[in-house]
Amino acid sequence: MKYGIILTSALMFACSSEKETVDTAVADEGCGVTVDETHPTSGAVDFYYRDSIEFELSDEDTTATLALQDASGAEVAGTFTMDDDTLTFVPDAALSPSTSYTAVLNYCGDTEPVNVDFTTSSLGTALDGGDESLVGSTFAVDLGSGNFVEPPGVGDLIGGLLENQILIGITDASDGQMSIRGAISVENSSEQDFCTETLNSFPAADFSGSPYFEIPEGDVQLSVAGLDIMINSMSISGTFASDGSYMGGASVRGELDARDIGPLLEGTLESTDPAEICTLLVGFGVQCIECSSDSEPYCISLYVNRLTADNTNTTLGLVCDSDCHESCGDSTCETPQAADAQECIE
Repeated sequence: MKYGIILTSALMFACSSEKETVDTAVADEGCGVTVDETHPTSGAVDFYYRDSIEFELSDEDTTATLALQDASGAEVAGTFTMDDDTLTFVPDAALSPSTSYTAVLNYCGDTEPVNVDFTTSSLGTALDGGDESLVGSTFAVDLGSGNFVEPPGVGDLIGGLLENQILIGITDASDGQMSIRGAISVENSSEQDFCTETLNSFPAADFSGSPYFEIPEGDVQLSVAGLDIMINSMSISGTFASDGSYMGGASVRGELDARDIGPLLEGTLESTDPAEICTLLVGFGVQCIECSSDSEPYCISLYVNRLTADNTNTTLGLVCDSDCHESCGDSTCETPQAADAQECIE
């Protein structure tokens, strides 16, 4: 199946995004460890109800624990993990929308706990007009709003390759599933690029958890500047606002092959050999892994989350062939496609 250039835009450009956190700098004279960053920040009112809680310390502290309480002080069930100086708490179930919680950090032995109070956003509230209210809507992904989790520290290498927004059009939403059509915008705009073919082969999204959706994993072949790029085991998820005005908490997971991205970086790197690209990435703390496609050690895990997409209040147009739509000023077709075409003829 082919998703095309639109998803490559997301995976490449999202690398330039940085984690949104605010220093809390809580110091303890006894052990010298400070709390450098938290997600959410204290007093936040827009925490995504499916996100994890994260605290970053100045140094590793094996005595530290992180928990979550609801407004009544009751413990919220979940899993706590520690990775060097980063503590993470993942709730067992999605939190409630528009609800107050407290993240509780215990560290440095008997130090007073650090409490971070926050409120979830309204995302997760049922759609006002039901699932069918989304049909005909188009969402423009704000690539700069994403948090690039994996691989870390390589945004400058590939982050600025593309400046298009990703347009996601909803063509059907019923029986717990959602059908999607994709396109890209013209540069620095949310307006559809009618000179680029729309993508109609997205697998049906699981919409049984409406307003939350998940596009299942699959090996996806992309086309960028005439080059084929394979994203292995890629999945997409997110949540629509109750009024359908935007989509938030979106994430993209997958596996990027250094053999594919090398040619795209020609002129940026001295060498585009995949082994040398992987060696370069080691300097950024990124380790290439075996590709699920052929077990060669040239793949990079990708995970971009906290993406948002506004509703453009337009319906995504169907473009059957590149440079062939009557709205495309550079049409090269002998008979340009009508703007109101309802289906493509094979």
